[in-house]
Amino acid sequence: MTDVNVQEFTRVGPRPLGLHLGLAATSLATSFASLPFVRDGKFPWVKELEPEAEKIARRLQEYEVAELVQGLAFEGNTKVVGMISGIRKYHAHPYRRKPISRPLIWSHGNVRLLDCAPKLAKKAPILFLVPSLINRAYILDLMPGKSFVEELANNGIRAILVDWGEPGAEEREYDLKDYLEKILLAGVEETRKLYPRAPLHVGGYCMGGTLAVALTQMLSQKPKSLITIAAPWDFHEGLGQSARLFLSNEAIWDSVLKGFKEMPVDILQSFFASLDPNLCMNKFCLFDQMGEDTDRAREFVALEDWLNDGVPLSAPVARSCFQGWYGRNDPVMGNWEVGSEKICPENITIPSMIVVPKSDRIVPPNSAIALSRQLPEAEVQMSGTGHIGMMVGSSAKGGLWLDVIAWIGKF
Repeated sequence: MTDVNVQEFTRVGPRPLGLHLGLAATSLATSFASLPFVRDGKFPWVKELEPEAEKIARRLQEYEVAELVQGLAFEGNTKVVGMISGIRKYHAHPYRRKPISRPLIWSHGNVRLLDCAPKLAKKAPILFLVPSLINRAYILDLMPGKSFVEELANNGIRAILVDWGEPGAEEREYDLKDYLEKILLAGVEETRKLYPRAPLHVGGYCMGGTLAVALTQMLSQKPKSLITIAAPWDFHEGLGQSARLFLSNEAIWDSVLKGFKEMPVDILQSFFASLDPNLCMNKFCLFDQMGEDTDRAREFVALEDWLNDGVPLSAPVARSCFQGWYGRNDPVMGNWEVGSEKICPENITIPSMIVVPKSDRIVPPNSAIALSRQLPEAEVQMSGTGHIGMMVGSSAKGGLWLDVIAWIGKF
């Protein structure tokens, strides 16, 4: 697991900083440009926003345009100044993530399997936990009080955490088949050798949940259950036609992948920034108002450090994701093949728990729910939070964590 080196650590986020500053400026500029049209009810809103837009227009008509421009200038300036001040405070914040030592039980290349509950009895139930390939695994073990794997251990469940690390020379050539066969299948086998009497469950978070589906099907000895957490399955859900065409455009991504030999972190971060262009400005404005020496501020910094500590994606995996998943929507269409094996959830007959955050902007809820419709024994658990808040937010302990503990406790 990657830990922050206190001596050398320098914050450069939010990544890519130039994009986030540019989005803030663009948001302000487009607000000025559209203001007269919004006030006069001539702005082309999307249909579902029209009722609310009519209310806003009626309120705006109580003011002269000059008054509105002045107010917008004040609000815009306050937001941008607050964002920049928040970013500077983030860069200077004294919080550093302390190393959390977890015993290594197996490794392959730069990938490690970590035992997150070494003191439990050998027959304690195991959750073989697969995180996303594009973010560090430590979102599942962020800090004291914000650690999913620690809470599992406190409740008698051993998390075996897949720490992907940063792709090395070997992993840069990996495709999804390599990750599944050389890492995940082999990792489960090593785990079972070490704990032969323990009931084993397979789980995954975000993209790791999608991989966990394939892993579960490919295992000859089936796990007790499958748990997917905010895992995309219908990749066209919530994605407009133009976005689909862009993401699946082979020529665009080939030029990037040939140039960089991988999918760089900043391009991946740019994609996520496009899902909510004002998110960065709003959250750093909020951070600017927090006291430095507060738990809330430290948790913000810990999470932001993780967000900015992403890893590149190997070129073969990036091609599979953009063309096969976002382009052809292979998983939900039943066309995802790993080697010669077609991944069909209909064939996974063990109990499955599908966790879906209602406010997820990264994985639209219906994308995750789609998997439950193809699994014969699926149970959907809805969470009232977002993609990341569900895992480390204030309601995580009484929500997702408790639900997973209760689920495993049934077996």
